Amino acid sequence: MAEIKLNLNDLMAKTPEMFRPIVAKYGPALAAMTAQEFCDWLELLIMGNDSAAWQALLAKMDNASLIDAWKDTVAKWADAADKNAARIQFQKDAMLAVLKVLLAGALAMVGL
Repeated sequence: MAEIKLNLNDLMAKTPEMFRPIVAKYGPALAAMTAQEFCDWLELLIMGNDSAAWQALLAKMDNASLIDAWKDTVAKWADAADKNAARIQFQKDAMLAVLKVLLAGALAMVGL
């Protein structure tokens, strides 16, 4: 693999103004990755494993408390997703029960 030199000043100059704060914040962490780490990071994103990708990026940043904050946020998201899944399942079960009662009533009306 060819060596790629990343100069943050050049990158900032080529970045649209609205994205410069993001590059300023996360660019140094990306530049601190080896080429293989960067490829692995991109693969995580491509495969949809956003949580692991963000954790890998945050691990390269100077502020170690970001990883703990990220883990707390991910745990809250997972908890919310579990609660939402339970609510959806309850709604499905309730709807199925109502449909069964309606089916039984319809069958009784036609004499079956």
